[in-house]
Amino acid sequence: MNLRRVVHSETKGFSHPSIGYDEAVKIFKNLNWYDENTFYNQEFGDSYIQFKALKKGDIIGDKELKVEILLDENMIKFAASTVSIQEALDLIKYYFEHDEIGEISSYHIEYI
Repeated sequence: MNLRRVVHSETKGFSHPSIGYDEAVKIFKNLNWYDENTFYNQEFGDSYIQFKALKKGDIIGDKELKVEILLDENMIKFAASTVSIQEALDLIKYYFEHDEIGEISSYHIEYI
């Protein structure tokens, strides 16, 4: 499996060395997803995927996290959705194995 650069709410940027899938999963699972400031970013190919904790009032069912996937090189267009912790872990695995954006037809588009 590929190595990926990961930054999260307990790091200061992408200056850390690339890590493997098992280490990334361990980091993700150890983050405090009850804190609205928690995030996890993972580079893949020419893009990245980001997970953010949702505010308590925005959680519907088990969809606790917002996921954003960068769609353009200007860093202003994202595919966004909400996912469960398990769905996030599945996406982390997918983007460790692939460099291209996967199926996002159920996502909506957001601009910064």
